[in-house]
Amino acid sequence: MTRADGKRQMAVALNMQRWNGLDSSGKPQPHPIDDALATLYRVAMYG
Repeated sequence: MTRADGKRQMAVALNMQRWNGLDSSGKPQPHPIDDALATLYRVAMYG
């Protein structure tokens, strides 16, 4: 990813592992990794 102004860039590689557990209807449930990745993107790209 590159910010529109070109001042920050980042690259993240993830394997296809799914860490989310499923509920009784088969819907993925939130996992702490999801929040951590969102925080990483926000801090890396916007400070």
